[in-house]
Amino acid sequence: MTFPKPPSDLLQPAPLNIRTCFRTGNSAPVARRSRLQLFPAHAEATDAINRDRVWPIPRDAEETAQEARAAVQRAWADGIKRQRVELLLPLIGATDLDDWPGGVRQQFKAVLPMVESMLTGLKAVDGLQGALNGEIWDQGDAVGAWQGKAMNVVVFPTGEVVKRMIQIEEKQPQSLLLMVNPQWGLSRQVVSDFGFFGRKKAEEFLARFEDTYFLKSYTIAGDGIRVLRSYPGDWQIHLVNEETGENTLVCSTPERPSYQLLKETIEKVEGSNSSKPLADRIRREIQFNQDSLSGK
Repeated sequence: MTFPKPPSDLLQPAPLNIRTCFRTGNSAPVARRSRLQLFPAHAEATDAINRDRVWPIPRDAEETAQEARAAVQRAWADGIKRQRVELLLPLIGATDLDDWPGGVRQQFKAVLPMVESMLTGLKAVDGLQGALNGEIWDQGDAVGAWQGKAMNVVVFPTGEVVKRMIQIEEKQPQSLLLMVNPQWGLSRQVVSDFGFFGRKKAEEFLARFEDTYFLKSYTIAGDGIRVLRSYPGDWQIHLVNEETGENTLVCSTPERPSYQLLKETIEKVEGSNSSKPLADRIRREIQFNQDSLSGK
């Protein structure tokens, strides 16, 4: 399967002057509705795409997979062979108490169709053609891998499989090595998932990977937030209206935003729950819990 190319006049994201997330004083970021930026997120043209362009929040899992595929393809065309992708997974089998009652294995069922869609498109790209052999590296942690001569993809990698990934890099230095939704933590206050003696080599290896596509959901003080990065663009912070599903682009930053930056940014957006007095936020939280228990 190949993805159809959009009309040539729609290859580029619509230009937009985005307020940077790095602000001075108490100035609030300018909010723009990203849904008004009419262009295909899977644009192939790379020469005119730059950091000052807006990428929309995908509407569903398939669109997410296509956007991620296109970002990986753009990065590959620019010579980036070590890539990391974070996909926002569709909820399957969620309950009122737990989004993922089946844990990582349930998440693997959600990510598998998305990865297969990505690989179908990537296998048609120059330099990435060829057969891929899929296998499960770790049943318990649901680590899957697709290996070939031109491309290797590892889904849900853990610290235990980093050694195998390093071996792939050593044997195939010119191939694309792509990891999807790694499971290790980001805290550097502990020995980490890689063990005390293997941590340095693992971190040096992982530092060579670039986040070419990233879409993740956060909730801060009742506000839904989406953080999006699509290569070669900046990291974008979107505020989500959970009732209407509308996404409002708040600002962008050249570096991955920290939780603290997300919190400070949303607090300055007029109309957000985070911008309201604490008493109002508590009342809304109580009402939300009551509605949830009553099934509203």
